[in-house]
Amino acid sequence: FFVMGLCFSLYGAGGVGADFLRVEPQARAAAMSNAFCGIAADVSSMIYNPAGLINVRNPSLSLTHFSSFVDTNYEYLAFGAPLGPGTAGVSVLFCYSYDFPEFNEWGAEVGDVSNHDIVATTAYAYKLMPGLAAGVNLKFFYSRLYIYSKIGIAFDAGMLFNLGLNPDVCAGIAVQNIGDQGAFISVKDPLPSNVKAGMSVKLKETGIGTVTLAMDVNRLLLRDEMPTLDIGGEVEIFEVFCVRAGYGFRHDVANMSAGMGLIMGDIRFSYAFQPFDMLGTTHRFSLDVEFVDKKQEIPENQGVSGR
Repeated sequence: FFVMGLCFSLYGAGGVGADFLRVEPQARAAAMSNAFCGIAADVSSMIYNPAGLINVRNPSLSLTHFSSFVDTNYEYLAFGAPLGPGTAGVSVLFCYSYDFPEFNEWGAEVGDVSNHDIVATTAYAYKLMPGLAAGVNLKFFYSRLYIYSKIGIAFDAGMLFNLGLNPDVCAGIAVQNIGDQGAFISVKDPLPSNVKAGMSVKLKETGIGTVTLAMDVNRLLLRDEMPTLDIGGEVEIFEVFCVRAGYGFRHDVANMSAGMGLIMGDIRFSYAFQPFDMLGTTHRFSLDVEFVDKKQEIPENQGVSGR
């Protein structure tokens, strides 16, 4: 387990360091194979495209528990609210593994080995013109494995816009994880910098509710990396229940994802599962709360895309 954890923390997928920066924990997006760059319609948007924060019109809170494989778990908390001419957001991602025993050269247990990563993010989104918004993230992270640790800083930037000024057809683009980190066990690997582009279409006249279709293309900025393609869909039935599914192309171990959601006024619960071949199945649980002031009129056309 120590060797496996060391490999994940040092190199991750694609020969990069700080691979936990690529974790996308939110359940709604995960159920749609994380094809969310062109949707970006809630406070968790800062994970996928920080420009999507512009669609947060009331103070909003998002909580996620992500149970991954190899006894690894993630806890995610995000908060966003209108601030000045735009929308501000903050989030914390905490990754941890259960302690596993450390043995000396004679096979005797001498203690426990712990592993954890923390990413703190501040974000701001601003509406440049009708149908066009931009946003940025600033991320600070800390990683510790056994007796080794490192710190780093990275930023993201993104744009979200309506195609033909139609609020039901949106596109987004984002550049993520541009920055630097300290050396880990005398090794300083590059951050998992990437660029992604996405598009979403909402079909409202379906008879049962809103259908959302989305597609993302993601390219890790390393020499031999091929882009990945993710497609996803969501059916919102009578504004009460949601069914979601997605599929990823050119992923190493995970392709299919699915999930569901429950809407209770200003509270939304989401669940997603994703099988990883022989590694097992991951589970995500998210709770989103929007604190709506019933006495305050919500400005029309403040955002770029709807829910």
